[in-house]
Amino acid sequence: MTAARQIPDPWSDSRGTTHWIPARGLSNGLQARAFGVLADLDESQVYRVLFALSDEGIAGYVLPVRVTVMEAGDPEILWRLRVDIPRYRAAEDLLMELLRYGRPRRPRKPPPQGRRRRMSVALVRKSP
Repeated sequence: MTAARQIPDPWSDSRGTTHWIPARGLSNGLQARAFGVLADLDESQVYRVLFALSDEGIAGYVLPVRVTVMEAGDPEILWRLRVDIPRYRAAEDLLMELLRYGRPRRPRKPPPQGRRRRMSVALVRKSP
């Protein structure tokens, strides 16, 4: 009898081989002995996060997961990110930075007719 494909190989350290990625998942190519779930990602964020983890030397992979749709327009499938357990905190910090500052800007709304728009002032001024 064989083990289920979703269960990591508990004897991988004794054989010297590492945990494998299931066929429907995407990996950044780095090896790890054990993975922990970090976040659920939108499809548009998957490659950006995997490449950023790879640049930092943190092993990670994603698997598609069906989720319950709560509101109209929510995706039915999210990508569950798993990262190398010893580097979990570093991956968490990287993900927070990447998703906080890497999101696209919202388009500006035109001001309503008849009202003047306030001028925006930079918070930090460059010295001459």
